[in-house]
Amino acid sequence: MSMPLRRFFFALAASFAVLGMPLAAQTGGGDVGKTSAKDALTQKESRRREAVEHYLRAKLYAQESEFEAAVREFKKAVELDPTDGALRREYGELLRDLPDYPEAEKEARKAVELEPKSAGSHRLLGQVLLSTAKDTPRLEEAAAELKKANALAPADPQGAVAYAQVLLRLEKPKEASSVLEGVLDLANGPAVLLLYGETLERSGQLQQAEEVYKGLAKLDPENRAALLGLLRVYDRGRQFDKAAPILQDFLKLQPGNLGLKTQYGGLLLRGRRFAEARKVFEEVLAADSGNREALRLYAALLSETREPDKADEALRKLQSLEPDDLEVPYRRAVNFLEARRIPEAEAVLRELRATLVAKKPDAPEVAQIDGQLGYAAYLRKDYAAATARLEPHLRGEDGLNLQAYNLLLQIARDREDWAGGLRLAKDAYDKAPKKTALLRASYAEFLLRSSSAADEAEGTKMLDTLAAEDKTGTLATADAWQRLDKYGRAAAAARAGLERDKEDPDLLFRLAASLEREKKVAESVDAFEKLLKVRGDHAPGLNYLGYMWADRGENLPRALELIRKAVELEPGNGAYLDSLGWVYYRLNKLDKAEENLRAASVLNPDDATVEEHLGDLFEKKGDLPLARTSWKRALTLKPDEDVKRRLDEKLQKTEGRDARK
Repeated sequence: MSMPLRRFFFALAASFAVLGMPLAAQTGGGDVGKTSAKDALTQKESRRREAVEHYLRAKLYAQESEFEAAVREFKKAVELDPTDGALRREYGELLRDLPDYPEAEKEARKAVELEPKSAGSHRLLGQVLLSTAKDTPRLEEAAAELKKANALAPADPQGAVAYAQVLLRLEKPKEASSVLEGVLDLANGPAVLLLYGETLERSGQLQQAEEVYKGLAKLDPENRAALLGLLRVYDRGRQFDKAAPILQDFLKLQPGNLGLKTQYGGLLLRGRRFAEARKVFEEVLAADSGNREALRLYAALLSETREPDKADEALRKLQSLEPDDLEVPYRRAVNFLEARRIPEAEAVLRELRATLVAKKPDAPEVAQIDGQLGYAAYLRKDYAAATARLEPHLRGEDGLNLQAYNLLLQIARDREDWAGGLRLAKDAYDKAPKKTALLRASYAEFLLRSSSAADEAEGTKMLDTLAAEDKTGTLATADAWQRLDKYGRAAAAARAGLERDKEDPDLLFRLAASLEREKKVAESVDAFEKLLKVRGDHAPGLNYLGYMWADRGENLPRALELIRKAVELEPGNGAYLDSLGWVYYRLNKLDKAEENLRAASVLNPDDATVEEHLGDLFEKKGDLPLARTSWKRALTLKPDEDVKRRLDEKLQKTEGRDARK
């Protein structure tokens, strides 16, 4: 203890020692052994004065960071004056800061009992509960206490911050931002604004969050928390061009930080800037060939850019560094599946499954592996094998397995097993504790595929109700109507949703695609153009509009531009490669057309449109026998009626010509 504080402490102690002396000793009078009411009152006052003395000692010890002594003095003060709620609260605050949460909670609960109208006591109890919460009930108890504190002192930034923190933990970011809005003008320092930005960010108010973080960064350009907040906002909003300069600035300050450099590469990868990302990862791996995160991201990039062998090489190296990480062989299998190298994928998955079952037969990861094996069997059109893999895992500890459910429903569609699909969808719907948009839409879809008029009416009613609820419901409804080939209903649902969620890219895409299928080409183009104005990197929209023009032989230079951008964003997408091949075909660049159409055929081997395009290409190149082979194969792949009609016409028109040639 410093000398000035010691002198102050002893002066206080001397004065309180005099004040705390019994009245008889101070006056020199009174009968020994006799205690009057006045004497009792004096003794109570004496105990309180002694409690104050211990309290002051505790505060001084705490200031000097002599916390054990501070706790001893606080404890003596509480023993002498146990009914002082404010004393209990301050003692609890010290215990919280040490931290000694069990004792802090005990004192906080007593403080609340003694001072039910004290905002500080409720806040203390809420903070302690929040710090020790491991489950939702305790979080909710903390929220209740902090809500009381906030109501008693709505202008207290400390209480508002604590209440907002617990609301965030309870996944209620909008409520948290509302709480903080009331104290923004009263807060000192950036902490409250940072938390406010986080509440906006987590509630999806990205533009407002960006403004908060940018304001903080403007006041303090070195505020790392604000810059990291901006990075999260830009990443979530897919504004990668805005995020990249922030990370570049970090890298300039720490050019040798490989972790930061790897993070920058990951950002470029998510922004589909593959060439730049590749360069970054290769630089990191040249400096540290065993950098695990860089290997993982580099493998993802190679898989995206249709380099499965190189991706597998990177993953094998990662597997040698992390032999116990089962995620790595799982990623190897997915890499092969994405490249449609099904036997290799199945071999890796079976080996991984055997390893896992030997260690823990009932591990939840077994269901995930069987899901991929089921998907591999589905790609081979072995529906029986796929079903056998998926059905045992349809339900688990967490309820319905959505991967298995969706794939089993798709098998029912492919088989046109409408009754089986309805049984599956109804069972899932009936047993689900929460009727999600997905479950309701899929059940309604199969009701509408039923031959029963009552089922059809019920399905229509379900979709109409779902579409009116929110964006998620509208999207699920539009998708269901599209699967049912009811494109007018799908367009109407999307258009109604856009009245609520104006310029939403997902709804605009559903509207534009549905209008095209309805042969309302001009309206469809307008909707696609609006979509691409709202979000220029919307790969499905870029591809759809470009292909639509290519198929009609219109606006071919612009169509090529749009499709090439879609392929740059998703180079492993077989449908986009087919579109690129087709626009090159229309431009009479047949070698480039063949290169891309063959790549599309590898990725989508059972796509009737790809096979038709290959046939048209072979015919144009003068190989009619090969063209007819492709057209015939396309007919076996369940094309829609328009494609089937065109294929029949082409085969009839060329009948016998290949033999004569």
